[in-house]
Amino acid sequence: MSVIKRADPIASGKHFLSSARLISVVTLLSRILGLVRDVVCFRYFGPKIMDCFTIGFVIPNLFRRLFGEGALSVALIPVYTETLQEDRQKADRLARSVMTLLLGVLAVITLLGLGLIYLSTLAFDLSARTEQVLILTAIMLPYMILICTVATLGGLLNVHRFFFSPAIAPVVLNLSMIVAVFILQRHPEAGLVQQSYQLGFSVVIAGVLQCLVQWPSLKKAGIPLKPRIDSSDPGLRKIFKLMLPMLVGLSAMQINTCFDWLIAFVLTATEQTGSHFELWGRSIAYPIEEGAVSCLYMSQRLYQFPLGVFGIALATAIFPHLSDYASRHELSGFSKTMAQGIRMVVFISFPALIGLIMVRTPLIQSVFEGRESRFTAVHTQLASEILFYYALGIGAYFLQQLIARGFYSFKDSTTPVKVAVWFIGINFILNLILIWPLGAAGLALGTAITATLQVLILLKCLMKKYQLKLISGLSGALIKTIISSVGMVVGCQIVLFFVGQISPIIEVMLIVLVSVILYSGISWVLKSSELSALLKR
Repeated sequence: MSVIKRADPIASGKHFLSSARLISVVTLLSRILGLVRDVVCFRYFGPKIMDCFTIGFVIPNLFRRLFGEGALSVALIPVYTETLQEDRQKADRLARSVMTLLLGVLAVITLLGLGLIYLSTLAFDLSARTEQVLILTAIMLPYMILICTVATLGGLLNVHRFFFSPAIAPVVLNLSMIVAVFILQRHPEAGLVQQSYQLGFSVVIAGVLQCLVQWPSLKKAGIPLKPRIDSSDPGLRKIFKLMLPMLVGLSAMQINTCFDWLIAFVLTATEQTGSHFELWGRSIAYPIEEGAVSCLYMSQRLYQFPLGVFGIALATAIFPHLSDYASRHELSGFSKTMAQGIRMVVFISFPALIGLIMVRTPLIQSVFEGRESRFTAVHTQLASEILFYYALGIGAYFLQQLIARGFYSFKDSTTPVKVAVWFIGINFILNLILIWPLGAAGLALGTAITATLQVLILLKCLMKKYQLKLISGLSGALIKTIISSVGMVVGCQIVLFFVGQISPIIEVMLIVLVSVILYSGISWVLKSSELSALLKR
C-alpha cells in the first residue's frame, strides 16, 4: 500500500495562496472574454438568431452545470482525496471507474438525443425556427460529453495541485467562439442561419481543445485514463450517495432557468407563427416578442455579476465559521455569525439592486448596441425591462447562497432540496400568469418573487429547526441601509442633471463612482457596523 504523506502545512499555505492568485487571474480573464464573446455574438447575429442558439445550447449547458461543475465534482473531490491519502492505486481505479461511467452515461444520452431529434424532423411538420433549434441542439450535443469530461478531470487535477489547465478551459471556449465569429464575418454570403450552425461546430471544436489542454497536466499528475468500471468500489458508491441530493437541488435551480427560456421561445410571436394562436376555439395573442430568449440570457448574465462578486464570495467566506460552530453545537456563535452575514447581505444587496436599476439601460446600450450591430434600441428596451425585474430579487439571490450553507453546516442537504423542488412548480405557475401582462419581463419577475418566497421559507425553517435567532439587529441595519441608498439615488440624479447629455458608457461610470462614494460616505456618517466590518477586511 502506498500512502500519500501529508504536505508541510506552511508550504501548503503558500502553495494555496499562489494557486488562488493564479485561478483569480485566469477566472477574471475568462469573465472578460465571456462578455466579449456575448457582445460579439449578439452584435453580429442579433437576438433573433441568438434566441435559437441559446435554446440549442440548453442541454449541454445544463449537464455541464449538473455533472461537470456541480454535483459530480463536489461529490468526487472529497472521496477521491480521501482514497488518495490511503492508497494511490485505489484512487487511480476510482478515477478510471468514475470517468468511464460518466462517458458511458453521457454517450447514451447523446445518442438518444440525436435519435429523438432525427425522428422529430421526420414525424412533425416543424417551423423553420424550431428546425433551426433542433439542428443546433444536434450539433452541440456532443459538447456535453466533452465539457463534463473536462470539468471532472479538472476536479481530479485540482486535488493533485494542478490548477492552470482546469482554470483555462473556459477561456478556450470563449476564444474559439470569438475567432469563429470574426471568420464568419468575412464570409457573409452563407447567411446567418447557416453561420449559426458553423458557430455551433466551433463550440464542439472548443470542447476538443479543452480536453487537449488537460492532457499534459494529466500525464504529470499520473492520472490514468484507461476505461474501467468496478461497481463494487465503495468509493464509487459513496460518490453517488453524496451526489444524488445535490443533483436534485442543482436540477431545481437549472430547471427554473430552462423554463424561462423555453416558455419565452414557445410563446414568441414570429413571422412563421403570426401574432396569434388558437386555443379551445379562441384566438390569443402571443405575449412575448422575438429576441426575448437572448435578452433573458443577457440580463441573467448582468444581474449575476454582483452575485458572483459579492454574494458567493460572502457565503464562501462565512461557510467555514458556520461549519465550525455547527460541529461544536455552539448555537449562539452560529446565530451571531449568520445574523451578521444576513445584515451584510442587506448592506451590499440593497444598493446593488438600486444601482443595477439605475445603470441598466445605458449599460446595455454601451455594451451591445453599435453602428453595425443587429442588437437595436428595441432590444435594449426589452432587455432593460427584463433586467429591472431580475434586479428586484438580488437580495434573495444573495441570501439563497448564505442560508443554503447554513443548512450544509449542519450536514442537512435535504431541506434546501425539498424547498427548491416545491418552488419549481411555483415558479412555473407564476411564469404562466405574469407573461400575459408583462411579456418576457414577467418571467424575470416570477424568478424574483420565487427566490424571495423561497428564501423566507428557508430562513424560517433554519431558525425553527435549530432554534436559532438570525434577525437580531436587522431592523436597525435595514433603516441605515435605506437612508444611505436614498441619499445615493438623490445624489446621482443631481449629478446627472448638472452634467447633462453624456454617452452611455460615461453615464454608467459616473453613476457607479458617485454611488460608491455617496453610499459609503452616508453609511460612515450613520456609523454602519457593516461598513466598519468591510473596511477592516
